[in-house]
Amino acid sequence: MGEFVGRHAELRELLGSARRPGLVVHGMPGIGKSRLVTELLPLLERERPGGRTVRVPGSATVAEVMIALGEARPVTEPIILVVDDFAAVPRPGTGGRAEPVDAGLTGFLTAWVREAGPRRLVMTSRYPVTLPGDAHRGLAELHLGPLTGADARLLMKSLPSLSGLGADEQARAWAFCGGNPRALEDLDTLLGHGGEEFAGLAERLERVLADNGVVDPARWVPSLQAGRDEAAAGRALAEAITTIVDDILVGELLSVRQTAYRDADTADRGLAVDEQLGRRAGLAGWQRLGLPGGADDPAAIEHHLRQALAVDAERGNRAAMASGLHRLGVVCALTGRLPAAVTLHCRALATELALSTPEAPIELADLSRLRAALGDAPFRRAAAEVLPAESLNGLVRMLDNFVVATESRLN
Repeated sequence: MGEFVGRHAELRELLGSARRPGLVVHGMPGIGKSRLVTELLPLLERERPGGRTVRVPGSATVAEVMIALGEARPVTEPIILVVDDFAAVPRPGTGGRAEPVDAGLTGFLTAWVREAGPRRLVMTSRYPVTLPGDAHRGLAELHLGPLTGADARLLMKSLPSLSGLGADEQARAWAFCGGNPRALEDLDTLLGHGGEEFAGLAERLERVLADNGVVDPARWVPSLQAGRDEAAAGRALAEAITTIVDDILVGELLSVRQTAYRDADTADRGLAVDEQLGRRAGLAGWQRLGLPGGADDPAAIEHHLRQALAVDAERGNRAAMASGLHRLGVVCALTGRLPAAVTLHCRALATELALSTPEAPIELADLSRLRAALGDAPFRRAAAEVLPAESLNGLVRMLDNFVVATESRLN
């Protein structure tokens, strides 16, 4: 998790809602939701001393949450349950809200915020979520948007490559990164280890944005001081800009990593890229892989999994291949390679369905999250790389049915 900078207005807003049974910080990946919550928690704990905080990933099951909370007993001490990166899928007709993927965890969290006692829920999510019986209406919500110019300058001051730029260049970087902290960190890593000067890289990125209809990357900036509707439109534009730019940055970081590891003299560049990719994933993300020893080196994990997959393929162990494809898909998702993650999870699902194994719903949940993150058209393009048209249409129907079934269980 990178350095926390600024966000004083957001902290004040969340503290002002501290009497609510819970709060949700939502926004696009990399915008700083988890960092903001980490900064907020000590302030909330200070209001109710003598309590404890339990933090779980959004992919946790009810059983895992219960284990984290400890022995079942009446809650008499102040307790804050933090659910980081809660998995939810946008649905039409929900007013921009998203339906949770895990019905069991959703039911538990709904009971948590409704039951009386000194308990509080703090959640981060890509989207604002809906809970059964409109329980979400009792939660405070904050849509975390781009860094302000002042906060972005504070962040860039701590980054080795961006800190050396002039004020105009820093403002340019802030604009074409959509004010997203993680995109700025990716840009800094690429400038430090990719061998390209800022001016050339900036021109290339702005050219791609122009090709995608964004002629002026700074067009979203005035919305930071605007009214509600204009601010929402500005956030949407900034998020679109970040999505385009960060996809390029991650692709180029992976290219630098691959080139660096081919030459022992430049391996330190590869290590620096891996460190940034590891920060993108976060500890909770790597824990999903279930690897021993706390391994969190993306390159080593991917190398290990691909070697194991090759051995399983040679032996014809299709069940192990399905598991390996799934875990490789998780690695790709954690390191920002969402289209590659889609193809791997599709291959895993096809194998699981052929073997009639019980893991298929897990694969559908991951694919649902990826479709929500990418959008339908990019998701279909990625899936089409490994599925024929008839199978692709079948997959889309399965995903739609999966989400509908989840929604039915919640109602």
